[in-house]
Amino acid sequence: MRSVHQHIALLCKASGEEISGYSMGSIVDFLRIAILMAHPVLAMMLIWAFMRQRSWRHQKIEIEEKDMVKEVRNHEKNGNRIMAYLLLVIAVAFSSRIIESILFGEGLSGVSSQLIPGHYHGWSGILALVLMTTLWYMGRKASRSRADVEEFTRTRDLHGRLGDVMAILVIVHAFLGFLYLLQII
Repeated sequence: MRSVHQHIALLCKASGEEISGYSMGSIVDFLRIAILMAHPVLAMMLIWAFMRQRSWRHQKIEIEEKDMVKEVRNHEKNGNRIMAYLLLVIAVAFSSRIIESILFGEGLSGVSSQLIPGHYHGWSGILALVLMTTLWYMGRKASRSRADVEEFTRTRDLHGRLGDVMAILVIVHAFLGFLYLLQII
């Protein structure tokens, strides 16, 4: 299995065939870089959406009572979107690694080995999926339990605390991804 540094070094080499002024190698190189960068770019957009969603805890204090129902529904809708987007980002991460393996001509074992993370960033991504699913489930549970004030308050507070923990883990995960991309680890 090649490291990201080796991938980038190989991407910088150009093969010789020309297609209307562009070498075949430069087209493939661009494709490989685009595949490699798809996950980080999508992940940055997800981080922005998550942090914006998390700011709800501070913004809800300033919302007038007449607008609260609308804003709560908006918060719930955005939470559902973020969860769906998370699944997309994870699918792109696995897909890009698999496509990269195929482009480098690795056999079936090389391609299938991309399904098991071999680094901290990959394992923290799996942990993030589990925690984010829990966060999303708790948000939905809080939404359903509004009639029972005590349960609603407990679930809502736990949902908020888990969101705070997730914010820290998201930053650590992004940093590990950056290091992984540069192959410093």
